[in-house]
Amino acid sequence: MMKGARRREWGKGLSWVLTPAYIFVFFSILVVFHLFLVLAAVGGRRAQKRVLDIMNVSIVWNIRLLTGAKFSYIGHPTLPEGRSVIIVSNHQSMYDIPMIMWACRSREVGFIAKKELGKWIPSISLALRNLGSALIDRKDAKGSIRAIEQFGAEKERSKQVAAIFPEGTRARDGVMKGFRPSGLMSMVKAMPSALIQPVAIRGNWRILRYNFLPVPCGTTIEVEFLPPLEPSAYPADALLGEIEGRIRAAVGDDSEGS
Repeated sequence: MMKGARRREWGKGLSWVLTPAYIFVFFSILVVFHLFLVLAAVGGRRAQKRVLDIMNVSIVWNIRLLTGAKFSYIGHPTLPEGRSVIIVSNHQSMYDIPMIMWACRSREVGFIAKKELGKWIPSISLALRNLGSALIDRKDAKGSIRAIEQFGAEKERSKQVAAIFPEGTRARDGVMKGFRPSGLMSMVKAMPSALIQPVAIRGNWRILRYNFLPVPCGTTIEVEFLPPLEPSAYPADALLGEIEGRIRAAVGDDSEGS
């Protein structure tokens, strides 16, 4: 017991020592790559995506190196060329997005995000506004659904990849929330030919459990790509439950006491 307590105290102290370096590097990545994204606009969307890919892997490695996180991908995303895909994931942290985007870098991935993220955040706001994502006002339910339908219709036309977090907000304690049906089902209707790729994220919430004060060391983060679903194989009223059930079973008990 005493040894375990000492290890925890040692780990907490190390977290405080490394946190300033982690925060400095993280925000430096956002600022530097914002400039690169602006310059890459001359080369068009493909050039900007390449810059964004490098930024995403830089964020992932910053977590690995400066927090000592044990980070792993389990399975591989199914993203067939020439077909639209809907990525459906549980949501634990702002870092879910770069982790998913890096694993799925073979395709352009657009996200549903709250409109506040489209302002003032270096790199992230620019990428959300200009690289195929949709910004919604969560206080305007009808307007949000219209935006999701338009977003899904565009991804269907261009045979691209759309990603959504149906919980609607982050599970800051690791306890997965229930899926809100309206957004996901609106996207499925707007993308009738899309394959659905479920994703289960575990442990990512712990990175921000103290809101950067400190950033804890030694967390374990897993991003698991589950077998894809063909929506046509399920009745419309059962599809949401099937997706949520698979993700919930894979996430398991990812809370503080687990």
